[in-house]
Amino acid sequence: MKTGNSNIVLCLVPALTLGFVFDHALDALTRELAQRGYVLLVHRISDKLDSRGVQDIWSYLTPTLIVTIGGLPPSETAVLEGHSPAPVVSDYGIVEHSRVGQMQADYLIDRGHRTLGFVMPNDAALRAYALDRAAGVMQACERASLSPPVITVVEGSLKSYSECLDEFEATGVTAACGHNDDVALMLLEALRARRQSAPENLAVIGSDDIPLAELELTTIALDAEVCAANITNKVLTALGAEVDPSIENEMLSLIRRTSA
Repeated sequence: MKTGNSNIVLCLVPALTLGFVFDHALDALTRELAQRGYVLLVHRISDKLDSRGVQDIWSYLTPTLIVTIGGLPPSETAVLEGHSPAPVVSDYGIVEHSRVGQMQADYLIDRGHRTLGFVMPNDAALRAYALDRAAGVMQACERASLSPPVITVVEGSLKSYSECLDEFEATGVTAACGHNDDVALMLLEALRARRQSAPENLAVIGSDDIPLAELELTTIALDAEVCAANITNKVLTALGAEVDPSIENEMLSLIRRTSA
């Protein structure tokens, strides 16, 4: 870091964990860069990208490329580009998050549900993705001539999820889209704490298909290999390095289980 060698690729990610899929992408990116003589330096950010804390990084090293992974919207990436010493590559747009929400809602609507809910975590690091997925649910409801979904924001506690269920019961929601599998699984636990179950009392669908989802959760699977390959190829292209052909598999797919 003291020498500021230009073989460093700096990766900026939100302060909290990215989750199963994007952690996998970071591992893949680290391996591919190492094979080409680059070092991936991951820095988790908790401040705004225009803060002194982020800008102080430039006094320690001059990376050859800066990569943002994990939910930084284009507006924040533009701020970073304004003062960074190297080109910036963002993963934003590689995953069609609005399509995730559309697929969730379309499945529930096809199952006969007419009042949907969307549950998003109160996590600034996930806000950009969550809003995109919520927008997808809204679009699906609009296409089906349904009322907009009831959107709730939850904290990490079971109590917060129970309050979410109270709101759903009061508004007639019969099916809920979780921003991701972690949210959906917590919603299932809140149902169980009430001696209720899915889909009898509330149909629940998640997204990402993390390992814990295999037990019961209907979800939109996000193929970690395809996602990682697309992110890696975008970074390698920006470096002018040779890339492997992108995996042709579909990135998103519906996995039917018992929760919805």
